[in-house]
Amino acid sequence: MGRDVETSAILPLFNPRQQHWSDHFIWNAEGTKIVGTTPIGRATCERLDLNDERYRGERSIQEARTLWVQAGWHPPSEDPRQLD
Repeated sequence: MGRDVETSAILPLFNPRQQHWSDHFIWNAEGTKIVGTTPIGRATCERLDLNDERYRGERSIQEARTLWVQAGWHPPSEDPRQLD
């Protein structure tokens, strides 16, 4: 269970066996952060700290994703992405 940062509702986390990623998440325009687009998506991002934002100074996943974007490996082409 996780808390939606917009509504404070307690919700189940995203289940990849039952739900589609693109229904709940998009990548930011830079391709380095996962953005929850639904209450379940936001709760999952927050609870699992998918963007390494919980601890100050810790951004290793975003740094790695930056390198992957530069190499053309990320984000997956089928995943939606925010417009600039």
